[in-house]
Amino acid sequence: MKRGLAPTSLTLRIFLVLLVGVSAAAALTFWLAQRDRREVIAHFHGREASQRFADTIRLLAALPKEQRRNALAGFNRDEWRIVAPENCNGLPAPHLGQGLVDRIGSIITVDATVRFPRQEVAGDPPGPPGPPLLGVRGRFSDGDAFCLLHQGQRRMPPQIEQGRFPASLALFGVLIAFVSWFAVRLALRPLQRMTAAAEAFGNDIHHPPLATNGPTEVRQAATAFNRMQERVREMMAERTQILAAVTHDLKTPLTRMRLRLEGCSDDALREKLGGDLVAMQRLVDEGLELARSMQSVEPAARLDLDALLSAIADDAADAGQAVRYSGATRGSIQTSCKPNALRRAVENLVDNAIKYGGGALLALSAEEGLACIRISDEGPGIPDERLAEVLRPFVRLESSRSRESGGTGLGLAIASNLVSAQGGRLVLENRPTGGLAATIMLPLD
Repeated sequence: MKRGLAPTSLTLRIFLVLLVGVSAAAALTFWLAQRDRREVIAHFHGREASQRFADTIRLLAALPKEQRRNALAGFNRDEWRIVAPENCNGLPAPHLGQGLVDRIGSIITVDATVRFPRQEVAGDPPGPPGPPLLGVRGRFSDGDAFCLLHQGQRRMPPQIEQGRFPASLALFGVLIAFVSWFAVRLALRPLQRMTAAAEAFGNDIHHPPLATNGPTEVRQAATAFNRMQERVREMMAERTQILAAVTHDLKTPLTRMRLRLEGCSDDALREKLGGDLVAMQRLVDEGLELARSMQSVEPAARLDLDALLSAIADDAADAGQAVRYSGATRGSIQTSCKPNALRRAVENLVDNAIKYGGGALLALSAEEGLACIRISDEGPGIPDERLAEVLRPFVRLESSRSRESGGTGLGLAIASNLVSAQGGRLVLENRPTGGLAATIMLPLD
């Protein structure tokens, strides 16, 4: 399944949702405020302009028709002028029209009140836009048609006000981002604590419970998590106790059977039954080893992995076994682990390689923050679809595990338990050149 462009981190997702949501709400609020502000300013300017137009039109209405065109000669040419009515076409200015009707509706008939940029009027030089040009088209009571234009005085805001809005917007964005990030971190901190506790519990079943403090929801989740931990501990302890008790109790009847077998006079029967007893004894021993691997309480210690693998290879070579250690890829590699448990896990895998591949090659490397111990053989390997399955207890492959080879289906499960108990992982894979490679991955610290 494709992930798309969405970030994988929950923290980043919630942060972006909050940031975008609050920013959108702020932008909408600002747009509504600006719209209302423009309406208020337009209403104010309309009232102001209507008063100016009313005073001027009263003056013109009191003059004879032939004197009206010359009456504005004393006014500022850039501010007041009379033009032909057909040049008075622009956008409607309802506030101006309503103000004129209220003030001088009995003196003139208003056909239209308009507003348009200054440069759109014929004869005006091009330039930067300023205050809108307003116009009133109508007729005096004597029927004389006119179009009176008024250009407000240009009022440029101070430079400090022009840069205030971008600076305020930038400060607002930074403040929203900071508050959103703080809120997300505060909300997800209990989840991070619970994740760390679950990881620690997976590595050590005896890890102390999670602290039950904080908000009500966090306390409830921590309490439920601790109850789950306790139930898992009880179930694991009960399962381990049953396994240990069964395998331990089997030792006594096995010993009695071995003693009675010594008195059997049929050599062939004694040999067959002796082989069965040896297989049963091995199963009992490995069952006890499996039970101990699930209840590892060994403390962690700093360990030189290069020295450990060298010692294991030397011991196996002294015993006449085909075991070689190729050495670490870069100097000495040390990590915090449970030394005895790790040694038993490596020895189990080496025994497996010798049993099914005739020998073992050990290698050590550091890859992406992990210490990787690789045990390779040249045996028949394992079908790819069953690589994960054989790490479970009592799973055997009939083609390679048999009474003659001594397989019980517990060796890999024991090794996997011992590695998992210290925060590591055991991975099996078939080598391209043939044989099986078992890799123990431990976190470097």
